[in-house]
Order: sequence, then C-alpha cells, then structure tokens
Amino acid sequence: MLWNFEIFVGGRALAFKRSKSKELLAYLVDRNGATCTNGEMLAVLWEDKPDTASLHSHLRNLIFDLSHTLEDVGVTGLLIRGRSTLALDTSKVDCDYYNFLRGSRSATNSYRGEYMTQYSWAEVTRSALRQQANVQKTASIPSYYVPPTGF
Repeated sequence: MLWNFEIFVGGRALAFKRSKSKELLAYLVDRNGATCTNGEMLAVLWEDKPDTASLHSHLRNLIFDLSHTLEDVGVTGLLIRGRSTLALDTSKVDCDYYNFLRGSRSATNSYRGEYMTQYSWAEVTRSALRQQANVQKTASIPSYYVPPTGF
C-alpha cells in the first residue's frame, strides 16, 4: 500500500461496488486506528461539497456498503462503529504502512516515496513518510570513525 491503495483478502484484491467505499477504507487505514467523526469523513471524501443531509445519508450508505463488502468475504470486526464515528481495528490488519511506521526494514527498503497516490488527502501522510524514510535510511547507513594519521 505504500503505492496505490489495495486491500487483499485471501491473496485476492477486494472488489468494491463504489469507489468511495474503497476510499473510506483507505482513509481509515491512513488514520491508523484513530476514531473519525462523520463530519471529518464528509470533509475528506467530499472536500468540495457543502455538508448537507443528503451527503450524510450518502456517507451512511457508504459505511453500510463497506461493512457488507467486508462481511461478504469473511472479514468481521474490522470496523469499529460508534455514534457518528468510525475507526479501524488495526490489530486485524497486516499492512505495509503500519509495518513502515513500526520501523520494519523491509517496508522501509521497499518505500519509494509514494503513498495512496490516488487520494489528494493522503499528501500530508505522504510527505511525513518521505521524511521518516530519509531518517530511517540514513540511520541504517553505518558510520565509521577513521582516526587522523600523521600528527
């Protein structure tokens, strides 16, 4: 996922009926388990549209669609629903982004500066990941002290 967002279940890419359902899941992954309010999700998914009752209804339909898409492939308990909130149970996800954040050498080495490139809201995380990757890669370069000679 350190490139374009995809979710795999049993080695196969999960198909979504609506692209916004997939984007909602991507956003929840990006939030790394943090609870998201309906208002926050609306602002992120429809950044150019005003907050209306119709848009709230659309979000509820997306959450319903996402829940059923996951359940249809046997994934349960991944979404943590609250009153006007949603979060992801990160303990149920094997994710290269999370592995990168934990300092996994293989995730760090495979990172090429891209992250969820299909979503504009991911730019903030993308920038932070680039900085962290530079720090991690620099930290893994051994430094040697060579004492001066000829004094």
